[in-house]
Amino acid sequence: MVTEPEPGIALVELARGKVNAIDTQMYREIATVFEALSDNQDVRVVVLTGRGRIFCAGNDLGSFRVMDATGGEVEMREVRRSIFAVLDCSLPVIGAINGPCLGSGFGLTSVCDLVVASERATFGLPEMGVGVLGGGRFTARMLPQQAMRRMFFTAEAVDAETLRAWGAPIEVVDHDVLLDTAMTRARTIAAKSRYALTLAKQSLNGCESMDLKRGYELEQSYTLRLSEHPDSKIAVEARIAEMAGGTKS
Repeated sequence: MVTEPEPGIALVELARGKVNAIDTQMYREIATVFEALSDNQDVRVVVLTGRGRIFCAGNDLGSFRVMDATGGEVEMREVRRSIFAVLDCSLPVIGAINGPCLGSGFGLTSVCDLVVASERATFGLPEMGVGVLGGGRFTARMLPQQAMRRMFFTAEAVDAETLRAWGAPIEVVDHDVLLDTAMTRARTIAAKSRYALTLAKQSLNGCESMDLKRGYELEQSYTLRLSEHPDSKIAVEARIAEMAGGTKS
């Protein structure tokens, strides 16, 4: 479900059954929603959360009961499309993790641009426990290799504080203020130029897999593109005026 609680901010809620387990149709819907948000000129930032007590219990296990190599490839294609739609969304995405976040839910979380987690949230990679694989590469965006491998091989979930202690760059907050905190972060982002945000997202995604030199060269090319836009001139003039005002005082 998608709503716009405030100007410039879209709220996407995962909502399917009691545990928000994702089936093939829901994967398609997630991809469609984020692809549409990328083109929505009224939105500048997206908050992704789950409805109810659980963020996402991962893949619907029913599909694994009948999966084979041929049919499974079709579903895996939909899984990839949905997760990449979040990763490639032209706008910053904030994960507001309200409860258990497992499997594909962890995959969606790992491709958010920043993550705020409830103290009640837990994170896990249960794939080895249900006879499938996947999720390790995405989790490695948030955790060192050995922490990720511990989660992967044991299939045991850990709480949000443990995940943060292992190196995940998440903000852990009281459950009652989770959405308020995520919205506060969203307002800060939404106050910025949409054009600048989209270029920044493209730049960061583009240079993530590059070495230092090529990545910085790519960032500089985006800087030049942004510098020609009126929003850039407005921002720099506002900053100069702010600094001058501070000097006078």
